Amino acid sequence: MQMIRKLGLAAALAGGLTAPALAADVDLYHDKANWQDAYTKVLGEAPASTEAVPYADTSSYQAAVRASLRTSSAPGIFTWWSGYRMKDLVDAGLVADVSDLWKKYTDAGLYSPSLASAYTFDGKIYGIPNLVAYWAVFYNKKVFADNGIEPPKTWEELTAAAEKLKAAGITPFGATVEGRWPAFIWFQEFLVRQDPDLYNRLMNGEAKYTDPEVEQVFKTWKDWIDKGYFTDPSISFGTAGTNAMASEFAKGDLAMILVGTWYAATLQEAGMSPDDIGIFIMPNQKADMGPAVIFETGPLLLAANSGQAEDAMKVADYWMSAPAQQTWVDAQDFPPVNKDVKAKSELIANLVTEINDGGYTQINRFWEATPTPIAEAAVDELGGFMLQPDTYPQVMENLQALAEKTWAAQK
Repeated sequence: MQMIRKLGLAAALAGGLTAPALAADVDLYHDKANWQDAYTKVLGEAPASTEAVPYADTSSYQAAVRASLRTSSAPGIFTWWSGYRMKDLVDAGLVADVSDLWKKYTDAGLYSPSLASAYTFDGKIYGIPNLVAYWAVFYNKKVFADNGIEPPKTWEELTAAAEKLKAAGITPFGATVEGRWPAFIWFQEFLVRQDPDLYNRLMNGEAKYTDPEVEQVFKTWKDWIDKGYFTDPSISFGTAGTNAMASEFAKGDLAMILVGTWYAATLQEAGMSPDDIGIFIMPNQKADMGPAVIFETGPLLLAANSGQAEDAMKVADYWMSAPAQQTWVDAQDFPPVNKDVKAKSELIANLVTEINDGGYTQINRFWEATPTPIAEAAVDELGGFMLQPDTYPQVMENLQALAEKTWAAQK
């Protein structure tokens, strides 16, 4: 790991907000190895000598951060997850209140106050946005053009495209269990494309994993697996520093990857230019359903007990500024969250416009939308199903037993 030494801010921050004074060292822990270079670029201008510390996988990362949070050796800043994923840290008093920082930027009209809702508990805000991402399908433009395929607008067009690609010897979709958590990707998408209300009720314990409608999701998913629409689920995804899926996509052996918009940077690291990549939102199974898109928002949290807490707040202030966010967006091709920041690519800019102008219902992704004990165990159950699709009846029973136990404990 390399200590990132600051060059100093070149100019006053946009929107009339002044830069915080120079401070001491801060550590920023994260589990996103592919983002290390982007963190380095942004933090190179931070108002503290800041080191981005990557962890290779999510499980070891969570364990390391949780073990440190009750001590002064906790990192000043660390990446985490929103909603149910951060609630236990807030309840235990382990993360700092950043409500005043949010007020500074919302009063300046640079951030939407509604964005903070994903990090808000009992009226206080405990995180700043590391990213906001939409979940859509990246597609290889050349593969589509060579096979006479247009971005599908209906479910029938989507399945027809998959059949055409498979017949041409091209794997239609990427899917993986690498890193555990990606196992929920297709489960949540099939649920939302079948019935967004069912998805929300299932996430909140108002529907059962053994309901016939959920069984239909598993049957559709199994049908696609049986037809060979997906990659071998052991393929690496980029979550542990490798990106075989992106490489297959770049070579044209894989046509589509359903993932968050943050994956654009990984595809470009695999040798693709922005002009090589297209994106579309998965169509619904029923034509009369309204448009919907799954989103995620991951925060940066500040450790309340860290010896770096005061300086970390100054770095967080800088992180929300337009210069920092423009560098971040330019490095990652993320949808902008600071209103003075421009999208890096036409691809992301057009997607954001479609979502905003098209009246899309925005649906929180599975990892944060349901209680952590359910999500953590569910990805292993779903991963097992991906490896052995015939086991779905038992997987449904296991998931429902887990959900009943979890919801009963919360009453």
